[in-house]
Amino acid sequence: MKTFLTCAVLACTLLFSGTSAVFAAYPDRPITIIIPFGPGGAVDIAARVLAEWFQTKHNITLNIVCKAGGAGAPAMLDVARARPDGYTFGFPAISTFSTTPQIKNTGYTLKDFRAVAQISVMWLSLSVNSDSGIKDLAGLVEAAKAAPGKVNFATHGALSTQRLFMTRLLKAFPGVNLPHVSYTSGHEVSTALLGRHITSAFGVTTNHRPYVESGDFTMIGVSSPQRLPNFPDVPTFAEQLGPEYVFPSSHGLVAPRRVPDDRVIIMQNLLKEALADPDVQARFAKADLTADYLPAAEFQTVLENMWKTIGEIMKENKFN
Repeated sequence: MKTFLTCAVLACTLLFSGTSAVFAAYPDRPITIIIPFGPGGAVDIAARVLAEWFQTKHNITLNIVCKAGGAGAPAMLDVARARPDGYTFGFPAISTFSTTPQIKNTGYTLKDFRAVAQISVMWLSLSVNSDSGIKDLAGLVEAAKAAPGKVNFATHGALSTQRLFMTRLLKAFPGVNLPHVSYTSGHEVSTALLGRHITSAFGVTTNHRPYVESGDFTMIGVSSPQRLPNFPDVPTFAEQLGPEYVFPSSHGLVAPRRVPDDRVIIMQNLLKEALADPDVQARFAKADLTADYLPAAEFQTVLENMWKTIGEIMKENKFN
């Protein structure tokens, strides 16, 4: 009997040890990162830099899936409904997935996600073709007044961060008709401006920088509190209109709500390590991205604050 009990205890020990080893091995298969934008934009670039680091440093495969359209709702619904095992994450602009759920039933709300880590804070930028003669926001408004309905601005979604921020900017110019044109990615918006299908492009500095450097675009405003080092000649919207016109666009990983704490912590710590790597930082900088790591708890606060801010902007503009 004693021998039987000893064997039973040993078997249980091995069983639970094996289970722990399985959990400790996470991640032991490819991880899917769903991006609610088309390929070629700033988030896609950041995700692919991180994917290369994960593969090289830890032999972890990140499958990057760009799913544009529907103001980000279809992509984020896929994340919310994913198996909560730590193998599917979303990489949205936080405001992007905070908009549509506040005006219609998308099948998810903020409560269906949990923060993993903030990756980058991007600054919004408004650009025009360099030969347009427009040098600042006031110049764009004057062009709109001169040709009502023919001067427009484009962003990467019907309820994108940039569109919401532009509605706030235009409060300073009552009565101006500046129609919005929606595309599915920042790359498409830049291409449309280059092809002169639109008058102005509202995106992020990462997407506009190559065209500014080539001389094709003139950047006429950024949403940062001070002028950006890479664009010292570009006035901020705060300079042009007042200090309340500052708007950061926070980007990071979110997970389905029921993903276990230990797996969120593992991904959080891997991202922290990646964003501290000098090579990752250099590659981010080359793409005009910054590594702005925040752990899950602090990023959760960012999520909640952005949800509230977006709700206020949509209410004041009667989007909801």
